[in-house]
Amino acid sequence: MRIINYGLMLGLLAACSGQARAEDNVTSEIQALNARLKQLQQRVDSEARRTRQVEAAQSKAVAMPATYKALPVDPCAAGKICYKGITLTFGGWVDLTGIYRSRNIASDTGSVLNFIPYQQSHNYYFPETRFSARQSRFSVLAEGNADPETHLAGYGEIDFEGAAQTANSVATNSFNPRMRQLSLEIDRTDLGLHFLAGQSWSLNAPVKAGIDPRGVDAPGVIDFESVPGFLAARQPGLRVWQDIGPEFKLAASVENPQTSFFGGNTPTVGTPAIGPQGVLNPNLQVNLTGPGGSFFNNLNNVSLNQVPDVTVKAAWDPRLGPTKLHVEAWGLYRQLFDRFNGANHTYDTGSFGGHVFAELVPKTLDLQLYGAHGVLGRFTATPFPDAAVAQDGTVLPLTITSAAVGLIWHATPSLDVYSYAGLEKAKANFANVGTVPFGYGNPLYNNTGCFTENTPAATCNGNTREVRQITAGIYDTIYQGNYGTLKAGVQYSYTQRLAFDGVGGAPKTDDNIVMTQIRYYPF
Repeated sequence: MRIINYGLMLGLLAACSGQARAEDNVTSEIQALNARLKQLQQRVDSEARRTRQVEAAQSKAVAMPATYKALPVDPCAAGKICYKGITLTFGGWVDLTGIYRSRNIASDTGSVLNFIPYQQSHNYYFPETRFSARQSRFSVLAEGNADPETHLAGYGEIDFEGAAQTANSVATNSFNPRMRQLSLEIDRTDLGLHFLAGQSWSLNAPVKAGIDPRGVDAPGVIDFESVPGFLAARQPGLRVWQDIGPEFKLAASVENPQTSFFGGNTPTVGTPAIGPQGVLNPNLQVNLTGPGGSFFNNLNNVSLNQVPDVTVKAAWDPRLGPTKLHVEAWGLYRQLFDRFNGANHTYDTGSFGGHVFAELVPKTLDLQLYGAHGVLGRFTATPFPDAAVAQDGTVLPLTITSAAVGLIWHATPSLDVYSYAGLEKAKANFANVGTVPFGYGNPLYNNTGCFTENTPAATCNGNTREVRQITAGIYDTIYQGNYGTLKAGVQYSYTQRLAFDGVGGAPKTDDNIVMTQIRYYPF
């Protein structure tokens, strides 16, 4: 009986123990489930926070300019600086140019071709050699968006081609910076409408695509005066242009006018004062002399002008697959002005021109064509005057015909080989009072002394009729990487200066020019 009681007691204890273990297992499972639920809840909360952050960033991007929409995480592209919604792009280079000319024209990096001397001058008989760092340049472009459809851009560019009276080549070579471009551009993408205010390349200057407000498709030569046949200037003014479809643009501008007179009070730079200046009536005025009190250099003259230069231009960029083609044509209105014997004289002129840039072989061979005709003297590389004056104050405009062609061979990804040929030609315009000659290209002018060294200046009046040039060069990229780009080139040009026929004949001269260049582009 006692054994039975012990058995019952052991069975009861075993049952209680099994029940306790079962209850412990259930409790553990519940605790594990609770822990799992807590982990899941943490994940849900984390995903919810991430979703709220993304929605907040997207909402902020909608309120920001379009520049930030494209790159909500990092709006600045490589090589740019962003500040308060403005993107800054720096440009420019450090330059050293070497110059050799067979005739001494006392010019720096730009060869003023109307200075090439005749045999009458000592300078005809000895060359010149110099180095110059003055083509070094610095630029900055600031861009931002006032709203998704309105883009603003400010651009400034300087070089060191300024030459104040304190600048010289004797000791410190302290040539001063000068403003090349300084402009504001406003673009309305919804309207395809663009505005420019400030100083920029004149609208008749050629570009490589569309209506480029800041660039110019200049011949890729080292000489700062470029190639005869390439016409350009930088002037303050206003410009507006309209996109008409994806390929066509139409533009108009009003720009600061200036007239370069010959044979008046101030001959064109590089051209001697031709004609009997003593008989020009003192009541004739073509410019304002020494306007230093008006923030001009008192050694410079400012012509009389009452209306701005007006230019219209059309540009066409057809889509030809991988081949690029740009065609443009322009027309220019200018008014020439002088005052004589209490009366104003005006002469309205019209000029026209065009430009073609074409990839003959994509990424391998490029073609540049330039052409113009009209009263364009101040835009020329020679440079020619715009007009002469008669003894009675009549304005005598000078018509210029110019043309140039260039081929650029991209021989390797780093090496370019180029060649250009160009000319600028003037049409004579003159008047006589009896046997007293006036004007430009007058056959009565005395050229007898142009062929003999050291003859009096009055016996060598040969007005430039035409300037021709052929040039060729190479330009190589020596280094391109994280520290910028280093390039170097060498160029040769042969130039002829031909004069109008006068008493004693038609003088002519030439110049052989070799230039070298090293440029470092840090940006």
